[in-house]
Amino acid sequence: MSLFNKLRYLLAALVLTAGVKTVDAQRVSLKTNGLYWLGASPNLGVELRMSRRFTLDVEAAGNPFTFNDFKTRHATFYPELRYWFAGRPQVQHFVGFMGIASAYDLHLKGWMHKGDAFGVGLTYGYSFALSKHWSLETTLGLGVLRYLERKYKEGTANPGYMNHRGWVPMPTKIGVSVVYIIK
Repeated sequence: MSLFNKLRYLLAALVLTAGVKTVDAQRVSLKTNGLYWLGASPNLGVELRMSRRFTLDVEAAGNPFTFNDFKTRHATFYPELRYWFAGRPQVQHFVGFMGIASAYDLHLKGWMHKGDAFGVGLTYGYSFALSKHWSLETTLGLGVLRYLERKYKEGTANPGYMNHRGWVPMPTKIGVSVVYIIK
C-alpha cells in the first residue's frame, strides 16, 4: 500500500473518531500556515474541540512545484492533540503531541532523496484572538523522524530500492497560521 493511501486511511480514521464524542457547542476551526505558503507548500488544517481543554488539530501540506534548480515535492500530514492552558480551546498557550507522515522527492546539493518519513514530536504555541471568528496562531514543534529513502547522486541511476534510512532529531513543525473559527 502506498504512503498516500495510508495517509488517506489515517485521515479518514481520525475524522471518524473525532466525532465519537459529540458536544452541543462543538467548535470547529479552519486554518492555513503562512510560513508553509512562503515555502510554496499549499496547506489546510481543521481543529476540532474534543473537551474543555483538548482539541484535535489535523493539517495537511503539499508541494507539487518545481522552480528552476530547486526541486522538491512532498505530501505531509500532521495530526496533533492539543492541551489548552486557558481553560477554553483556541485561546492563549497550548502544548501538543503530534505525529507526522510525509512522502517526499527532494533534490539537495547534488543528491536525490525519494522516500517516506514518519515521526512524533512535542509542540508549543500561542493563539492571539483577533475577533470572535479570527485568530493568529504561532506554533513550534520539535521531535524525531524516521526516514526510509532512495538516496543517489544526481545523474546516476535510481537504485530502485530504499538504500538509506535513519532517525533524525529535528524541528517537526513551525507556523504562523491564520485561523477562522466557524462555531
